[in-house]
Amino acid sequence: MNDSFKIDIESIMMHSDIISSIFSFIVNAGYVAKITSIEHLKELEDDLAIRKRKDKFDENFYKERLTSFKFTTDTVLPDAKSIIVIAVPQPTVVLIFRRNGIDQQVIIPPTYDYSVNIEIEKRLKEIIKPEGFNICTTSIPLKLIAVRSGLAEYGRNNICYIPGKGSFFRLMAFFSNLQCKEDIWKPVCMMERCKRCKACMLACPTGAIDDRRFLIYAEKCISFHNEHGIDFPENIDRSFHNCLLGCLKCQIVCPENKKTVKWFEVGAQFSEFETSVILNGISLKEIPYSTQKKLDRLGLIDDYSLLARNLSVLLEPS
Repeated sequence: MNDSFKIDIESIMMHSDIISSIFSFIVNAGYVAKITSIEHLKELEDDLAIRKRKDKFDENFYKERLTSFKFTTDTVLPDAKSIIVIAVPQPTVVLIFRRNGIDQQVIIPPTYDYSVNIEIEKRLKEIIKPEGFNICTTSIPLKLIAVRSGLAEYGRNNICYIPGKGSFFRLMAFFSNLQCKEDIWKPVCMMERCKRCKACMLACPTGAIDDRRFLIYAEKCISFHNEHGIDFPENIDRSFHNCLLGCLKCQIVCPENKKTVKWFEVGAQFSEFETSVILNGISLKEIPYSTQKKLDRLGLIDDYSLLARNLSVLLEPS
């Protein structure tokens, strides 16, 4: 047997064994994943560029949400060969805030707990580094790569859905220098079921979902407005708000989520004093350490500056 051919066979087998180990970890943890070729990175960039040229994006939304992506691996993993895309199921998180002697429940949608990203990155490195390979985090459009890789499908609301599992999951992606053995690249399209359903469109209080176009009007979406510090537009009534961050109006009515929509976990309880501290916008460094720890566990430290405004419209809606 030719030596170079033998080396190629051994290399392919090694890559295959490592990928099998990765998927074994993912399946046992209850996650879902796909691996696709790094060659598609340019196509992701082109997808966004084409939509931009066709004026599919509101300019403010585009600048804030879609200009920080990095479609190159040169500075992070020059020999990258694949993209590993992972979906981690997450529940709706219930927070209890005591206000005027009454406990009030406030929810955070699935997907906001980013601590799992660190855990998964660590575990993946434990699997592949001993074999001489590596991974690194990415900054790419996660919903788009999830759909293109065949992991998920778009809903009418532009949320990603995993067939049979709904939309309650957190997406993440990693570059890897593992060879991709099965390259899948699917067209961008809407779930077939969505073509016969308008539940999310009818539930959206701001009219962000329009059946005359594929992309939602992201600039109208409640999530876009309550995830950054600009004052809420006058056309977004206080009663429209339903989550501390983000919005669940279009997802809780979706038939695809009937199995997960009642999956809740209590994340933390905040005393009357803690609630008052947050509502009054006391700076993060001045609030009690125990409160900081709660917020950190919930992944809310980076968004702390938004909490006073967002919490007030939920606890004091009128």
